[in-house]
Order: sequence, then structure tokens, then C-alpha cells
Amino acid sequence: MTWGDTKTVKATELDSKTYDTDYYRDLFKNRRAQSVPLRVSAVGKENTAKTGLLVDMFKNALIDLHGKGASDKIITIIDIDNSAKATIDHIYPDLNIRVLPLHDEFDESIFNKDNTINYVALVDKMNYYINLYAEEVNKNPDAHGAIIIDGCSTFLKWCEHAMTGVLLRRGVIKEEGDSFNQKEWRTRNQLFRDVISRVHGLPISCAGFTFHLKDVSNYVDNGNGGKVLMKVGERPEWEKGTMRYFSQQIFLNRFSKKGDDGAGVKKDNKLADDQWVVRATIEEMKGRNMEHVGTTHEILSVSDSKVTWEGLPMLKWGAKNGK
Repeated sequence: MTWGDTKTVKATELDSKTYDTDYYRDLFKNRRAQSVPLRVSAVGKENTAKTGLLVDMFKNALIDLHGKGASDKIITIIDIDNSAKATIDHIYPDLNIRVLPLHDEFDESIFNKDNTINYVALVDKMNYYINLYAEEVNKNPDAHGAIIIDGCSTFLKWCEHAMTGVLLRRGVIKEEGDSFNQKEWRTRNQLFRDVISRVHGLPISCAGFTFHLKDVSNYVDNGNGGKVLMKVGERPEWEKGTMRYFSQQIFLNRFSKKGDDGAGVKKDNKLADDQWVVRATIEEMKGRNMEHVGTTHEILSVSDSKVTWEGLPMLKWGAKNGK
């Protein structure tokens, strides 16, 4: 089977293991609720340190949870936007971080014969990568500390682009140009939720997800009887049914003295002319650190070409064995 094939894949082609009554009886008797302390979404515009903040949080949280030896645990980043590698190499060259790009120009499987992108193959590739990662974690759980899905808003768009191919594969439509009902948009949402929920349920301490913050515009009265399109707010660019998976939600914004609406930079007259900062607002925090909900913190400052990193050091996740 190639990535672009539209035939239905049988479960036996991927996994011959039988999930029967005995299998679930064993789970029922022997498994208990797992501790999954960090399931974090970092939401912001471009250049708001989303990936850097998650790596910094997870680096500290793993030590809090498992002791100093946890600094050697692997942090895996599945890089959807192809933007994580440069950040990691520059800021965290000494950490045990593995960056896996999905949109890889050397991967023939994700391109059609006319060299256009095969979005069904890209979504399939994501699912394979998550399953392979789960296998690694199950075989050697002590080696792995965290996973970050970097660029979830882009993946949601991939799921949208893959809808037609998936509906063809399922037999809902017969030809690529066929129309389909509005309800079939559930296909996009299902493809997206399947990945997010799979990562959320992995037996690993830290899982992070980055999302874009999207402007919301609407037509408003201009005072002369006409209407103009204006920005009325911002919202995370995610499928709304997935927000419940994120026990910690952190929204990030960049500020400068003059601001720049086009670049998503907010205005703060108190800043110096040559200074810009990134601030993080903690919107959701289940379990530990709930006292910080609603607070805003300056995590990064750049002034006179000097970068100062603060992060969120006040967030503590408990020492090993609850001490």
C-alpha cells in the first residue's frame, strides 16, 4: 500500500493483535488512572515563543516530577510548520530533543505525481508517526519525557484539505469534483480530534500543542450609515471540541511601544522604542498551579539586541514520589 492509495485499510494489515474480552479484562483489573500532569496548549501569533515556552516548561517539569536525571529524557517535537528546528538548535543545543518534520521535501509519499501535495498522505503520515511514537514509549518508557505537536492549526488545515480524498476513500463521494453535505465537515474534525486525543492519552508526563491565534473580524457601523470590516477580537485556531483536552492553556502576545496590528503586535506605551516583549496569560490550569489562572507574565524581552528569557518559573509540578 502507498500513501496515496484510496483503498480502505483493514486493521489486520496494520496490527494482528486481538483486542478481545480477555484483553479488556486485564486492563480492567490491572490498570488505574495514569498521572498526566501536563497537557498544555500554547496559543499565539507568529514569533510569540510558543515552542520555546513549552520546551522550557517541560524541561523544568520533568525534573520536578522525576528528579534531575530526567533532564536526559527525550523531548520529541513533531514539526508541522517546519519552524521548530531553527529555534531548538539556537536555544537548546544541549537538550535531548528530537525534531521530526512532517512536510519533508525528500519524502516522496506525500506528493502526487504532478508534484502537488497529497494531504490525505500527510494526515496518514501523522497518524503513523503518533503510533510509532507510542510503540517507542511503551517499549522504553523511561527514555521519553515529552512530546510536542508544533503547528496544530496548520494540521487542522491539512485535515480540511484532506476531506475530499478521505470521502473518496470511504465511498461517500465517487469523484473528486463531487459535492458533499455540510455535515461531512465532521470528517475534518474527526481527523483532527483523532490525533489530538491519541497524543493526549499517551503514557507520558508532558504533552504540548501549539496553535495560532486568529483575528476575528465583523462588519460594524462606521457612523455614516455604512458598514466596515473591523477586527473585533481573537480566538484560537482550533477545532472547538478539542479544547477540553488541554488542562493548561497559555495565551501569548507580543508587545512593542508603537504596536503593529498587521504583524499581530500589541501596543504598550510603557516600553522603550527599541524594546519588545512576549507576555503569557494563563487561561486554564487544572490541578497544580490553579492559583495562577488569569495572571499575565513577561516571559521574553528583547532590548538593544539583548534577549532576556524569564519563562514561567513559578509553575511547579511536584517532586518525584509526591515529595
